[in-house]
Amino acid sequence: MQKQKRLKIAAAGVILLSAMLFLVVDGIKSTGVRHFTPALLVADKSTVDNQLVQVDGLISEGSSKWDAANFELTFAVRDRESAATVNVIYKDRLKPDNFTDGGSVFVEGRYDATQNLIVASKLMTKCASKYEGAESAIPTDETSYISQ
Repeated sequence: MQKQKRLKIAAAGVILLSAMLFLVVDGIKSTGVRHFTPALLVADKSTVDNQLVQVDGLISEGSSKWDAANFELTFAVRDRESAATVNVIYKDRLKPDNFTDGGSVFVEGRYDATQNLIVASKLMTKCASKYEGAESAIPTDETSYISQ
């Protein structure tokens, strides 16, 4: 009788542990986001249709349109090394201040392969001019610290 109780407890523990492991693995799969360049995304479009993706590249010249009344920004992200582009729509949020054509951009959202469109939930821009010349402000040897 004692042995049967231990067996039932052990079986229940194994089932519970298996269920928890399954939920963790399933959660990681559903929240995982793959990173692409526009060229790689276009090449793999059938495998990532309707999935969350991250894309970084450059904002295509002349592609951006800002609708301030509806808080809607549309633009295309172009690959840094090829002519491949991916269209992006960013809704219900403000346009970043440093968003400019030709600038560097990072986008995260759901990809629609039939329209080659990312419905973005995150948008980050990088302003290279902020960081230019920063190297010259950093002392290169110990004497420059002492002389001041």
